[in-house]
Amino acid sequence: MLCGPGVAAVPGPAYDALILQAREGNHEPALVMLRQHALEHPMDLRAAYDHILIASWAGKPDEAIAAYEALDPAPNHPPADVLDALARAYRDTQAWDQALLHFRQGRQLYPNRDSFAAGEVMTLADAGRSRESIALGKALVQEEPDSADRRLALGYAYKGIESPYPVLEEADRAHRLAPETGYVTREYIAALHDSELAHAALEAARAKLGLVSPEKMRDLEADYIAELVRLAAMPARQEHERYAIADRALAEYDRLIPEWSALGPEAQADVLRLRTDRIQGLHARNRMRDVVMAYEALVAEGHEVPRYVLNDVASAYLTLRQPEMAQTLFSRALQEERVGQVSAGERLNNQTGLYYALIEGEDFEAAQSLIEQSRADYPTWRRIRGVKQKIPNDLHLYAEQTAALGLFYVDDTVAAQERLEGLVARAPRNVGLKVALANVYRGRGWPRRAEKELKMAEALEPLSVEVEAGQGLTALDLREYEQARVLTEDLDARFPEHLSSANLRREWRVHNMAELRVQGDYGIASDSPVTGSNDLRLETVLYSAPLNDHWRAFAGAGYASGDFEEGSGTYRWARAGAEWRARGLTAEIEASSHNYGHGTKPGARVSVDYDIDDQWTVGGSAALRSQETPLRALRSDITSNAAAAYIQWQHSDQREWRFSFSPSRFSDGNTRLFALLSGRERVYTAPHLKADLNLAVAASRNSLEDVPYFNPKSDLEILPSVTLTHLLYRHYETEWEQRFILGAGTYTQEGYGTGAIAAVGYGMNYRYNKVFDIGATVTGVSRPYDGVRERELRVVFEMIFRF
Repeated sequence: MLCGPGVAAVPGPAYDALILQAREGNHEPALVMLRQHALEHPMDLRAAYDHILIASWAGKPDEAIAAYEALDPAPNHPPADVLDALARAYRDTQAWDQALLHFRQGRQLYPNRDSFAAGEVMTLADAGRSRESIALGKALVQEEPDSADRRLALGYAYKGIESPYPVLEEADRAHRLAPETGYVTREYIAALHDSELAHAALEAARAKLGLVSPEKMRDLEADYIAELVRLAAMPARQEHERYAIADRALAEYDRLIPEWSALGPEAQADVLRLRTDRIQGLHARNRMRDVVMAYEALVAEGHEVPRYVLNDVASAYLTLRQPEMAQTLFSRALQEERVGQVSAGERLNNQTGLYYALIEGEDFEAAQSLIEQSRADYPTWRRIRGVKQKIPNDLHLYAEQTAALGLFYVDDTVAAQERLEGLVARAPRNVGLKVALANVYRGRGWPRRAEKELKMAEALEPLSVEVEAGQGLTALDLREYEQARVLTEDLDARFPEHLSSANLRREWRVHNMAELRVQGDYGIASDSPVTGSNDLRLETVLYSAPLNDHWRAFAGAGYASGDFEEGSGTYRWARAGAEWRARGLTAEIEASSHNYGHGTKPGARVSVDYDIDDQWTVGGSAALRSQETPLRALRSDITSNAAAAYIQWQHSDQREWRFSFSPSRFSDGNTRLFALLSGRERVYTAPHLKADLNLAVAASRNSLEDVPYFNPKSDLEILPSVTLTHLLYRHYETEWEQRFILGAGTYTQEGYGTGAIAAVGYGMNYRYNKVFDIGATVTGVSRPYDGVRERELRVVFEMIFRF
């Protein structure tokens, strides 16, 4: 018997047996009996009360309400358990007014029973009347601050506000008041979980084994490992701290996945969640190939990978240089954002990832449209509730940084530099901006500026991977090879999986390769008095891998031939020496042998190049039996010793000028003075097309005239030209481009007047992975020599192979 005697007689033993079964959880037999009994004895109050209670236990609030409303008249003093069950049934069916009516009736009839007061508070909260709910909850707690139930009720009222922490505060106090009460501990665990304190929630559940179901325990364990993954993805003082956390998470995944898989179908969904969340752990550990493998395994099994993982998988594909797959997944992530709520930071990450994928896929127009939209999405300032002043919006700054780097990627280096310098001025302690600006400086040919910017970034984050990688690349540009080696080895030991470490490691590996250079030119159709007809010049030089960081040995050989009016000439030479490279200085010394039909004779050469700063370079050389001696002179056993000096001003990647002066002394007594001023100005830049204006002004003077080689008393050549460079294909470090050259100028020779020069050329160049570079250019020139117009068609080719 649940409620004592009623107004109608009920068979005792059978009835009692069914009620006892219901108390033990077998509700349906008792409900079947009570439904039939209600038809036969509609006014049996005891049976009606039992019906209400058992229907409530069975989770059938509609049936509990129907059993109550069938009573006519309604009882005015039902038992406390029945009234509580009835009020909860109305609440479960969202009949808020009826629920409140019965909870308040219970408070009047049973003032010492907190469940009615708590029910009223929770019903008000469920009905959206948060203020009333919180006010009543606070009043109840103030009346009895040591009541755990009232604390839980107030915590439930606080669920109507955004922050979960007031809920946790009340649940924590309730747990302290009644630590051994099961439902209080469960509410405490739930509050910890909702406050994203997954570890604390798991520890609380482990302290009360059996209190939560195995399913809930698996959920708590999965939440805790996911929390580790989130921590591993957050900035830390040192990168290895993040990696240590990621390794802990991955170790837990590797332990639990087979353990839960053995449980069979009941844990299948939990195993799938672990496998999905593990992808994020792999990403935090920079194990990008494993990320892709884990994702593709899930897809192959027919599983739908959730949105929150897609951006990590897309990022992995981008790191592995598969921008097409990255574009697809980033686009999916952005489309699915409209279905579920995502943070502004996550949305920006997806937009930025898609932007870089489009850039790497050479779709610059779509990338530019996307980043401009992204810049508009995030205002410069944001407000925080309770803070009067506006504060800078980090997301806006990051979007601006990405847009500025985007200008750099499409070769608009001037705009990229200006925008990044403005951002650094506004946020001088932002390390990411300083690293980005340093990269632009390096790209513009200013490694010393980059070095200075990175040094300031190092003061802010001494162990930043991006800073250290940037310093390593800058050290290579500055020929600071010991520093580059130390930085590469350090990053390789600490963070070998990081993309920046891999890029630096690759550059260092290329630097340490041997290098083969082959270059030459051939006169396809020419009868020049300088080079003759059917002329050919070819040279091959092999440089060793660096020795002791700064030294390289080299050896090479060459061949030249040509036909002249007086006969054919051939020239063979071989040379060997050493090159020394250090910060701001490159020097070579070599010994050579020369054979041009009059025996083999020795020669020598030295050269020095010195970088004064990022823009000014000076250099000079001296050669005994210079290889630049005209073949026609060598055929007549005339050699020359030569010297050269130059000064170069390279303002940036878009402008450079050079002046050189080269005196030489021929063995026949002739002294030649030669000067050359050359320059280049970029006039147009687009992602796949560039236009440069070039100018070459050359002048020479010779002391003798009656010699067996072309030797004007004095001459002056002025040749402006334009070069169009069109990129046909690019995939990371692999590029294929074509060039169009068009020039027109004048040539003035003492004693022969002035004539026009016209030049047209076409060339191609192919570069593969920074280890192979080959190109050829065919040029047609029409110009006068000794007052006679000559035409020539010539091909020039060059190859560099590193191995």
